[in-house]
Amino acid sequence: MELEIKKKEPPKILIVDDISVNLKVLEKIISAEGYEPLCALSVQEAIDIMNESLPQLILSDLSMPGMDGLEFCKLLKSNPRTRDIPFIFITVLNSGEEKEQAFLAGAVDFIPKPFERVEVVMRVNNQLSSYQLKQEMANYNRMMHKLVSEQQKQIEEERENLLFALAKVVEKRDTNTGRHLENVGYNSRILAQSLQLLPKFEEQITDDFIETIGAASKLHDIGNIVIPDKIFLKESSLDVWEMEVIKRHTEEGAKILEEIYNEKSTSKFLGMAITIARYHHANWDGTGYPENLAGEQIPLEARIVALTNTFDVLIGKRCYKDAYPLEESLKIINEESGTVFDPDIVEVFNKVWKQMRVEHA
Repeated sequence: MELEIKKKEPPKILIVDDISVNLKVLEKIISAEGYEPLCALSVQEAIDIMNESLPQLILSDLSMPGMDGLEFCKLLKSNPRTRDIPFIFITVLNSGEEKEQAFLAGAVDFIPKPFERVEVVMRVNNQLSSYQLKQEMANYNRMMHKLVSEQQKQIEEERENLLFALAKVVEKRDTNTGRHLENVGYNSRILAQSLQLLPKFEEQITDDFIETIGAASKLHDIGNIVIPDKIFLKESSLDVWEMEVIKRHTEEGAKILEEIYNEKSTSKFLGMAITIARYHHANWDGTGYPENLAGEQIPLEARIVALTNTFDVLIGKRCYKDAYPLEESLKIINEESGTVFDPDIVEVFNKVWKQMRVEHA
């Protein structure tokens, strides 16, 4: 079986001149060099040709009826689709002012009339070589950008997986938590998706926000890694000092994530995870921690996770408590609306909680 080798198409060169004799002369020179000439007797005809097929080089007369070459050049240079195509004027320039106007319009060279074959070929080949080199560099840059983006994406994914693994290790210290991280992630996504339908939140909660909070919320308690077992796993009530130690997990969690995150990072996931870790125990009335933020001072993602985290803790068993019945858990959430939780978020939660995960086994 013979392999078909696709023949490389020759560069297309658009020639624009209202005098047909000039077109024929240049067409013959261009064809002899192995290029494909595209001929137009007016700028409008040239535009029609370019709508069908873009050339790699344009040779255009300066003075033509209707739109002249100078206006044609300006038009092409103002369009991102055509601005990089080299533009050569074929004309007799009688003054320095005309040459200056032509260069300012975007021309790269001139071919004087009457045409000398050697000069035409030399100038055409120079500009085609330059254009092809620029195209190759642009393709190389695009390829490198794609490669770097893919590598960065892979690094971010590996980083997320490592953090999730660390969060799971922390969670497994208390064997009662079950699917807490998965539940908080899933439920935060459901709640954010529902809030998106409210005019109040539609600008803040984008589709990207919804996807990000579903992952970032799973790291809300990663700071618990610094809490000693004797406090973290204590089955009786905590004293004042022990409670202060427990509260440290918000700042410690944010610090752990900040050591990975930096100003040049493009990871929306890590940025949101830091915010959630730090503020998911901030209360709507300002009585929470670590900074006593209140109301809408508390970042929206933290207000969402504050509710989904508490809901899952209430309905789940912990070393220090048994699982609360679902009805009682819902009652507690509503009683704390306007004090612990954003009342708008509670209102939406009441409508969608049946879609949320409540299993822990």
